[in-house]
Amino acid sequence: MKIKHTLLLLSILCLFVISAGASAQYSEAPMFSERVAAGELPPLDERLPAEPFVVAQGTLARDESLPDWQPGRYGGALPMAHNTPGWSSTIFLFSNEPLVRAPGTSTVDIQGNVLKDFEVSEDNTEFTFYMREGLRWSDGVPVTTEDIRFTYEHVLLNENLTPFFPAKYRAGGRPDGEPMTLEILDEYTFRITFDEPYGAFLSMLAVTGWSGYTELLKPSHVLKDYHIDFTSLDAMADELAEEELDDEWYQLFTLRDVTNWELTQPKSTGFPVLYAWKQVEGPAGVMTFARNPYYFKVDTEGQQLPYIDELVSQEVSTFDAMEMQALVGEVDFFYYAGLPSMPMYQENRERGGFDVRISDDPGNRSLFFNLTYDDPTWQSVVRNPRFRAAINMALDREEMVDTVIYGFAPPLETVPEIYDPEQAAAILDEIGMDARDSDGYRLAPNGEPFEIYLEVATHSAEMVPLAELVVEHLQEIDIDISMRQISAELWGSKRGANELMAPILWTSSPTVWRDQPGNDYIPHDSWAPEWFTWHNTGGESGEEPPEEFKRLFELQSERMGLVTHSPEDQVLIDELFEFYYESIPFFILFEEFGNPVIVSNELANVPVSGSVHEFLLPAEQFFYID
Repeated sequence: MKIKHTLLLLSILCLFVISAGASAQYSEAPMFSERVAAGELPPLDERLPAEPFVVAQGTLARDESLPDWQPGRYGGALPMAHNTPGWSSTIFLFSNEPLVRAPGTSTVDIQGNVLKDFEVSEDNTEFTFYMREGLRWSDGVPVTTEDIRFTYEHVLLNENLTPFFPAKYRAGGRPDGEPMTLEILDEYTFRITFDEPYGAFLSMLAVTGWSGYTELLKPSHVLKDYHIDFTSLDAMADELAEEELDDEWYQLFTLRDVTNWELTQPKSTGFPVLYAWKQVEGPAGVMTFARNPYYFKVDTEGQQLPYIDELVSQEVSTFDAMEMQALVGEVDFFYYAGLPSMPMYQENRERGGFDVRISDDPGNRSLFFNLTYDDPTWQSVVRNPRFRAAINMALDREEMVDTVIYGFAPPLETVPEIYDPEQAAAILDEIGMDARDSDGYRLAPNGEPFEIYLEVATHSAEMVPLAELVVEHLQEIDIDISMRQISAELWGSKRGANELMAPILWTSSPTVWRDQPGNDYIPHDSWAPEWFTWHNTGGESGEEPPEEFKRLFELQSERMGLVTHSPEDQVLIDELFEFYYESIPFFILFEEFGNPVIVSNELANVPVSGSVHEFLLPAEQFFYID
């Protein structure tokens, strides 16, 4: 059946707007009206696309998550905090703008977003996209298919800028698939074609990797100044010298380009974007994002979004400092909150002027043993599925759930929840770990010492108490394990260098978005980074995984060719989860647990339920200060 999203949907939305009494005229924030009157900005009808995205009840958040959405009012700043320099995941998620999207974080009922519309051929090989005529970058320059052409021909196909053409844009979403081809049909229409079915392509564009629009759509009018196909090295000489790059123009290009994940970095200041807000200069240690005068969304009353004037995030030294700011009312939205601190949140609600809402966090907290950590003895032990089964039995999930998150988690479904330390110890004896060192800790089967260094960064409040319990449980079966609490910066650096032996962290695999395709269900950089590299580079780098783990990559590839949510896709999903249950590649400690979100009483249109992502993703369209 041919999938086609036509202008009929927009026509229905327009009729809805008129029937609801919405103004036929678009309106804007007072701060922009003043700038228009002063001649500093074009009128609003010259800044909006011909057909803006109309935000209404249920368009970007599920009805059950936000049942009482209503048009908001303009004004105010939203104070937040971050404890990693140049990074605030809250602001990043607020501003994520994919080319297409569905309500919440699902892949059901995908619609246009940055792009207006799309059509898909019956065999899922051709995807025709329609851009919004009149859409403009935040500096006022029109967005056209020239930006798409530039990104494809001069970035994705340039080996200096893109050494490995992304699997996401290859046939079947595979690293060895043929790269997509691009056809520019006119100024606002383009077609992407694959040489085999790729039914999951729209799902990949909508949510996978939170890549936003920046992988396929870049402001060519700015970036051409840093590309050798358009600008000579002589013209770039001063900036190359300033960055000490010699003639390495492609490194300068990368420094000047801003991808979705770099939105909160200082280099995004002044860079043209399509987000609701754009980063502007602010005081040291403060990230400030001002509303985008060319943002392409309006509400049902024709008000150009967003409602809030600016986002302001103060850098603090620790997670505890962030939490304290939320408790005293200096932070109006705090989704880093953790259940271990729930009594403290409740005690301070009235004094701090906030509400505590419980989101349904669809992720999990997991203990990972890095299966490709560079130590032969380590690998020989942790790659043994019987060893992993024993470790899984030694972890008392009931104690973890009761003591760390006050019982706010259901029994595990993805891996077995069987607490039996005696059986765990017996299995370890059987696989050759019955010998002990002078301290009584088990040796590896080859007689070498076997140590686990559990490295934790305070990404959320429950990480440290969870790690402490893991250490306690595994020491009971004579495993030599210790915990190291390190900074988020060091943790991230070590993760990227394959130097984390055993991290604990939130992860989306394999419990988030169970029916979605993508890399959440294959060996990734938390538990097998070298296998992940092997997969992403088509075997040119990294380490080839064992056959049983190769099957995970095969399952992903097969799912990519199918339409997400189809019956055929469900068969593969069932096989995928059977593998996780039997092999236990890592140790889910608890899953689908409740997570507190601290919300100022002055904020309106905040979801009342749903996943933590539903609290964040629609914020630019919904939140306003009452």
